[in-house]
Amino acid sequence: MPDAAQPVYAEAYHRPAATHPDNAIYDAISDVLSSGRTSRLYRSLVRDKKIAATAAAFNGFPGDKYPTLMLFFALPTPDSSNEQVQAAIREEIERLKTEPVSAEELKMVKTKAKAGLIRSLRSNGGIASQLATAHVQYGDWREIFNQVDKIEAVTAEDIMRVAKETFVLTNRTVGMIVNDEGN
Repeated sequence: MPDAAQPVYAEAYHRPAATHPDNAIYDAISDVLSSGRTSRLYRSLVRDKKIAATAAAFNGFPGDKYPTLMLFFALPTPDSSNEQVQAAIREEIERLKTEPVSAEELKMVKTKAKAGLIRSLRSNGGIASQLATAHVQYGDWREIFNQVDKIEAVTAEDIMRVAKETFVLTNRTVGMIVNDEGN
């Protein structure tokens, strides 16, 4: 879509609902790729190549109760293009398929999941929100705690398997906003 605005690149892959046994693996993929300044997308596109102002991956876009999307997006820097960030994102996706994530990356994902659960239960509102969300999504409030166990069980091989199954051409949708300079 041409527009006199900031270029935006997005690509999404269809994935099953949150109740699918691989849901925790999708969470782990999202965290490895885009959780903080040590994530793969940030380091590659923003810090090292300097082709994006931001880059991220979202598991369960726009929601994950039903079959949904795994979304990757980036905002190219002024001297970069959507095509450059597309190539860099796809390079990171291919790495997931061919190189096991490191033990350190996997440990960070698992630690973050545990810390996130603890933080989410710090207040009455947080507890109520988690209980309601688990009940609506999974039909059981106990899933709040089961999700941490499921993340804990994720292996580097699981990530490679799901990446190979999900991140394929026939399962991909791409969208771009391109800067229209009146040409």
